[in-house]
Amino acid sequence: MTEQSPAPVSTTDSPAPVAGPLTVREISADEAVETLLELGGSFLQTPAWGRAKAGWRRTHLGWFDASGRRVGAGLVLSRTIPRLSRSYAYLPEGPGLPWDVVSTDPAAWIDPLVDWAKANKAFALRLGYPVVSRIWDREPVKKQVVENGLLSFTSLPTAVDNPAARRLEAWLDANHWLPLGADGVAVGQPRLLCVVDLRGRTDAELLKGMNQQWRRNVKKSEKAGVQVRTVGPEGLDTFHALYVESAERDNFLPRPKSYFDVMARSFDSERGEGGSAGGGAVSARFYEAHVDGDVLASALMIRFGRTFSYLYGGSTERNRDARASNALQWQAMRDAAAAGCEAYDFRGFNTSLGSTSPLTGLLLFKLGAGADVVEMVGERELVISRFWHLAFERAMAARIAINKRRKAARASADSADI
Repeated sequence: MTEQSPAPVSTTDSPAPVAGPLTVREISADEAVETLLELGGSFLQTPAWGRAKAGWRRTHLGWFDASGRRVGAGLVLSRTIPRLSRSYAYLPEGPGLPWDVVSTDPAAWIDPLVDWAKANKAFALRLGYPVVSRIWDREPVKKQVVENGLLSFTSLPTAVDNPAARRLEAWLDANHWLPLGADGVAVGQPRLLCVVDLRGRTDAELLKGMNQQWRRNVKKSEKAGVQVRTVGPEGLDTFHALYVESAERDNFLPRPKSYFDVMARSFDSERGEGGSAGGGAVSARFYEAHVDGDVLASALMIRFGRTFSYLYGGSTERNRDARASNALQWQAMRDAAAAGCEAYDFRGFNTSLGSTSPLTGLLLFKLGAGADVVEMVGERELVISRFWHLAFERAMAARIAINKRRKAARASADSADI
């Protein structure tokens, strides 16, 4: 195994020395965005993402060293037990910290956050540690997946094994931070990502990094006259129709249109809260690939700082030979590179459903575009109060059961009306 520089997901420049001890306190949305941009934080830590999460209270925190300098930032999403003040605190893919420094002394950085959580009556704290753990090269992964199934590549030697991640994981294990999800079960944000490294690469070099089938499909899309455009929240209806068609074709449960409506509008209005500090570096757009106005593929993309992320997409069976999905991703990748992004993040692939054909095909599609598989340290949970944690789990289970009954009742009523 080699110890190369990890892929550009939550990267940091060489930070100035930190004067301890560290303290954590609330900061403004603008301050949070400013620090996250400096440290290469995730879009899931931005004010826009907080606005998109209905039902969660959002708090922006800053890490300060002994000199008063702000050296980190994070978005805490909190959900409270009904009629009580106890809450569950969650930092998705966060916080934004200089993680290479953190790994040398995790307690100095994480313990102040735990103290803040306790002071604010959190009974559990969940972090999505955004630290690259391992990276696998795409070619051996593709061969292994085709021959042996979806997750078989994890047995292969890695191209990168990050020693900073090993140190952090050892500390987390010793301090009762429990990993969420096991044996390929997906919990929260994905731990396995597909990422194209854009650093210093021209369009020609990016195209060369794709496999032969991808390059052929890009040429086919050009010959078919596929054009790619970007639109704002007005692209929601077209996107969702294609997304639902894809869900029916690939047998997965689609999210409702309202979910994407809130998300698109939250990022579209980012200049209203935390946007001035970002200087336009936080944005969400729908990409549409069309032939003479007939939209064949659509995808929701988010750019934050140095990372361009593909979140959700959909396509139609109409004019399939035009290869609109390839054209869409290729244009987005070029746009990301032109904007100075360092990483094109295809996000993860759901491993909880097993090695079904659509899931395997989705992974191979991303690898074919030139992405490597990047494993993050991922989500860990610290239970602060077992009593309230159990009460919360029971309350959430009851809410899920009620929602299921309501959905079943609506479905029954709809069928009676037919």
